[in-house]
Amino acid sequence: MSDTMIFMDLVHVDTITVNSLELGDLISYNDEIVEVLFIECDSTGDNYDIEIVNDFGEKEMIQFAYTDKVNIYFYLE
Repeated sequence: MSDTMIFMDLVHVDTITVNSLELGDLISYNDEIVEVLFIECDSTGDNYDIEIVNDFGEKEMIQFAYTDKVNIYFYLE
């Protein structure tokens, strides 16, 4: 049985506000493409706590203001 390798390109799709993020989204942060694991808005709606993970499995909690924008990416075959 032969193995097939599929090459997928990571493509910048849009720039969105953090309140539009969903779990599993790929965003740019600190010159890396990271995956969104957790999103929580504070009681005022002004700040979003977001847990991300990079390609090495390192997790980090970051905070954005509701006016901040992030670049979102998708894989294309």
